[in-house]
Amino acid sequence: KMQAAAPRLPAAAACVALLAGLACLSLLLRRRSRFARLRSCSEVPLATRAALERHRWLPLRHSAIEAALDPRALEAAFGSIAGAFSPQQVDYSNTAYGKDHWQLSCFMEYEGGVALGKVDLRRGALMRRAAEPTLAACDAVFLRWYDSVHPYLRAKASRSLVRLQSFVTRYRPHADETHLPRHIDGAGVDGSLVLGLPSECGFGGGGLTVWDGEGDAELFEYPVGCGDVCLLDSKVWHQSNPVTWGERWVLVIFYRVLTEPRHRAARPPA
Repeated sequence: KMQAAAPRLPAAAACVALLAGLACLSLLLRRRSRFARLRSCSEVPLATRAALERHRWLPLRHSAIEAALDPRALEAAFGSIAGAFSPQQVDYSNTAYGKDHWQLSCFMEYEGGVALGKVDLRRGALMRRAAEPTLAACDAVFLRWYDSVHPYLRAKASRSLVRLQSFVTRYRPHADETHLPRHIDGAGVDGSLVLGLPSECGFGGGGLTVWDGEGDAELFEYPVGCGDVCLLDSKVWHQSNPVTWGERWVLVIFYRVLTEPRHRAARPPA
């Protein structure tokens, strides 16, 4: 005897079952990740979006790039980075509010800053080993952007970077730990990069405000989520915005840019 064929689900019911399965899978994957979902640079306020549109054909002295680095790679490295975090106190005098005592950052590299001789780079050695691939990736992102802002003839010159400072900063809603007020990154800095790192608990507030555009007086606000970068030219005023809850982690690099002429080989005598 031939067995009766199994009853088929109507197309609509099969579609509903498939969508339900996908939803369960998505929920399971989200539960497996221990990191919070952070707002990205594409989720800027309307005022920032309008300002960027006004300057679409005009050069700005900063830029924000969404997912410039792979967020999953940063999440994989974050345990080692957070485990090596050892902040040191630095006194800054280049903020809009006078001298500030800063003890939120673990320094991996430090050259030519106001705390030269006071920062113990041995405390950041583990952090640097953990972050070295991330630092190299940041260098490549910064150099591509800087070349677009400051073009040069590659046939006649070469360009390279020196990392003057690199450090990881953790912001928390505690006294003197919420943010760094309006400031520039120092007279000897040719440009800087701020990379958003993962956060296990997420945070409220935060992000970066940049003063650029007409008269350097227009405000640009960026969330700077995990993998996003904000790139700043020399002496661009900016601030990290106050964190109201949770923890916000960023990696910051100050650069010196070297553009050197290529030396042509001497012609042999005739």
